[in-house]
Amino acid sequence: MRGLGVEDIVIGIGDCISRLALADYATAQGFRLATLIHPKTAVAPSVKIGEGTVIVAGAVVNAEAAIGENVIVNTLAGIDHECSLGDGVHVGPGAHLGGLCRVGRGTWIGIGACVKDRIAIGENSIIGAGAVVVSDIPSDVVAYGVPARVVRRRTPDDK
Repeated sequence: MRGLGVEDIVIGIGDCISRLALADYATAQGFRLATLIHPKTAVAPSVKIGEGTVIVAGAVVNAEAAIGENVIVNTLAGIDHECSLGDGVHVGPGAHLGGLCRVGRGTWIGIGACVKDRIAIGENSIIGAGAVVVSDIPSDVVAYGVPARVVRRRTPDDK
């Protein structure tokens, strides 16, 4: 592809761990990771956005948020003020994060999940669809429910 003049690419697959690995491979091959922000989003001017991030139609990202590289903020997702999303995070359609949340590298937040303000979610975790997260969630776990509870450790088969 580079021989054909392609220099910028986007990796938009939902599996966070695979997306990060592919991004590392692509940059090692000399590609640049493009950042895509749909014109029908509301992203505050003070938001910091890493390379390779995709922010989809209807998403709202409020003031002073920091979004890492290769993040997906999906349709109608809401990221409130001063949130921090690590590299490779995927915030599913309609999911909402209250202010001052921290989400670790490679974590996937399912469709319609709600995360209360000031919550920390560790790295490589999965938050299930419709979960209501009212307390911190550690790294490398699967959590879901209302309120969200850790149900098990994450396994290599989890996507």
